[in-house]
Amino acid sequence: MAKEILETNNLIDRRAWVVDLFSFVGMTLTGILGVIAFFAENLALSVSLITASIIYFAAYRIHRLQKDYSISAAVIVYSLHGLMIFLVYSGGVESTGPLWIFLVPPVSLFLHGLKRGLIEVSIFLAITSLIFFLPPDAFSRASYASPFELRLILAFMTVTFLSACYEYSIQQSYNDTLQASKRYEHLARTDPLTKLCNRRGALTIMQQEQRRMTRNQQPMSIILCDVDHFKKVNDQYGHDAGDTVLVRLGEIFITLVREQDTVARWGGEEFLFILPQTSAQNAAILAQKIHLALRDQTISVGEVGIAITVSMGVAETKGDQALDEIIKRADNYLYKAKDSGRNQTMPAASAG
Repeated sequence: MAKEILETNNLIDRRAWVVDLFSFVGMTLTGILGVIAFFAENLALSVSLITASIIYFAAYRIHRLQKDYSISAAVIVYSLHGLMIFLVYSGGVESTGPLWIFLVPPVSLFLHGLKRGLIEVSIFLAITSLIFFLPPDAFSRASYASPFELRLILAFMTVTFLSACYEYSIQQSYNDTLQASKRYEHLARTDPLTKLCNRRGALTIMQQEQRRMTRNQQPMSIILCDVDHFKKVNDQYGHDAGDTVLVRLGEIFITLVREQDTVARWGGEEFLFILPQTSAQNAAILAQKIHLALRDQTISVGEVGIAITVSMGVAETKGDQALDEIIKRADNYLYKAKDSGRNQTMPAASAG
């Protein structure tokens, strides 16, 4: 999750940087061209360009003040569309205004994404095509040669297609990277044998539950569980049998806990139970259920049924106690259980 948030933030940062860059460049360029148009006595063009320069400056200030690029991006895209439509209609300087419309596809697609960008570009193209079909004399628009208008539209569609392909590839690359990041994150937090959380994943969950516990003022308990005489299982039946025992134990444990609980392989033949909103008394009751479940069944390895017992230590925390202290307390109880003859839990449910 953390990597997913980081990747999303990086994408937002890139778009925010482009918003600032385009605002600055657009403000500067349109301002300069507006002044040139003013001295060339092209008042309509001068006013439109200087207005666009002011709008780009406003977009820059909005982003700086609100720290949200989406509003500034919308201001930039729609003011750009408006300016380009005006240039197509008026012709700009010596009928060269339409040549600037190729700015529209890459800016719209990058700032607003593939789907929204294509919709906006399609609307822009429809308006531009409509202007080209208008009678020049009837609506006082700039006059262009028909071959020029046709080639301009085809070139614009080509640039739009290429920009869309590029944006799609960037988005796919981003999604693939995000999915790969999720897979690697999952693998990094999962035990490859039992498919349970590993130690790293368990610590992350404990940290999350501890923060939640601090907010709702409810206890959290853990159970540290160790398989009794596991070395004998490996020595007598082989390591493959030992692996089978661990996998089967993980499956049994999962059936005994609640949905909000977590069972993790803590390391070797040790398992860790994370029990949110659970007192040590109720955790010890769960531990007793585990003892009973293992007593009533054997774990089949080939044609052999192996009887397994476990020793467990229970610890509860209600405050901001360090995780290593909680785990150490459960570990101490675990060793007391093993020293007292194994196949038991310390402290027992009756001990509170």
